Amino acid sequence: MIILGGGLAGLSAAYHTGGTVYEKEKEVGGTCRSPKVKGYTFDLDIHVLHTKNAYVLDLLIEKLKTPLRIQNRNAWIYSYDTFTKYPFQVNTYGLPDKVRQECVDGFRKASRNNQSKRRYKNYEEWVYYKFGKGIAEYFYLPYSEKFWTISPREMTTDWLDVRVPIPSLKDVIDGSLRLHKKEYGSNALFRYPLKGSISELPNSFISKMKGRVFLNKEAARIDPCGKSVTFKDGSVVFYKSLIATIPVPELFTIMAKEVIPPNVINAVKGLRCNSVLCVNLGIKKSKLNNFHWIYYPDEEYSFFRINFPKNFCSVLTPRSRSSITAAVSYSSYRPLDRRNIVDRVIKDLIKAKILNKRDKIELVDLQDIKYGYPIYDHNRKENIKIIEDYLKKFDIHLAGRYGRWEYQWMDDAILDGKRAAEQVKKR
Repeated sequence: MIILGGGLAGLSAAYHTGGTVYEKEKEVGGTCRSPKVKGYTFDLDIHVLHTKNAYVLDLLIEKLKTPLRIQNRNAWIYSYDTFTKYPFQVNTYGLPDKVRQECVDGFRKASRNNQSKRRYKNYEEWVYYKFGKGIAEYFYLPYSEKFWTISPREMTTDWLDVRVPIPSLKDVIDGSLRLHKKEYGSNALFRYPLKGSISELPNSFISKMKGRVFLNKEAARIDPCGKSVTFKDGSVVFYKSLIATIPVPELFTIMAKEVIPPNVINAVKGLRCNSVLCVNLGIKKSKLNNFHWIYYPDEEYSFFRINFPKNFCSVLTPRSRSSITAAVSYSSYRPLDRRNIVDRVIKDLIKAKILNKRDKIELVDLQDIKYGYPIYDHNRKENIKIIEDYLKKFDIHLAGRYGRWEYQWMDDAILDGKRAAEQVKKR
């Protein structure tokens, strides 16, 4: 058994099968890595573990001995020149009276009409139906379009599950009148490595997999009929079964083209995702604030979210320093002006009252995540089914966020690696 890709899904698959991982980078983790730059450490965008899954927690804490610390989320939204707590639907206190009233009135009307068995045409309809006009138009719809880079009308609701909590009417009203003490949502409490970055999670697998993880091994060609993988260094491995966690489009660029039917090629071409550019800044200042992260729904700000690594773990910055990661979403539907993005991010951070003009920025680092979040458009489900059905004929199995083209959190990726491993064992 071989596994292509050493992210959490790939490592989990190898852990549960005894298989061998081949990773093209010089370290494991995939997007769950943490580049180190001149004394600063930055996760690739924000990563927190907020699972309640007993199996995942036992695996990480008891079996892999990953040192994790439970933290209380300190997350906010910035709109109308005001900081309000996250999530928006229960925390409109502090916003202009008109905004608060429209959010409450809209939710009241939506809650009277809500029918849980209703089928929704798209994500936009779901937002209006669940939250009402105010909450939809003041936060969810503009933020969604900024984040996903496409209209919410083009998206299904397959990805939602617990990601967007639905509150009670009482909580919405209370949250418009006063600051809530209660925290809402699945990540109100989260775990993060005690003395390091998020890369501690994938690294914790390594001690149990000695001799079964090969780095700097980028696959150049897959022969599905001959069941072999040729790597860029010229080496070749043969397999009985293969689990692929690398992005599906990358997988098909290295597969022998003569065996791929046109409908499969079209399905691969039909997959869409956004990309995320992380603008990382090192600040010569001991403390900026106590926030973990902040959302920015307004178009006037270049980033959709920023986070503060030092507030997750103090060792992620040099002594008497702070740092910021500003996440900017882009795609062919929402192009990125790369020449000016750093200057714009810095100006926007000053405008958003995170930095002031006197703050000294001593480090600028860019991390480009080409495959950010798979987009759940109306063709995604059928496209993935066509792709998976085709690959299974050659005993190639997909796993992970980019293998199965799913909006997976870290615990989802670990469990999906386990699922793929069990699927292979049954064959």
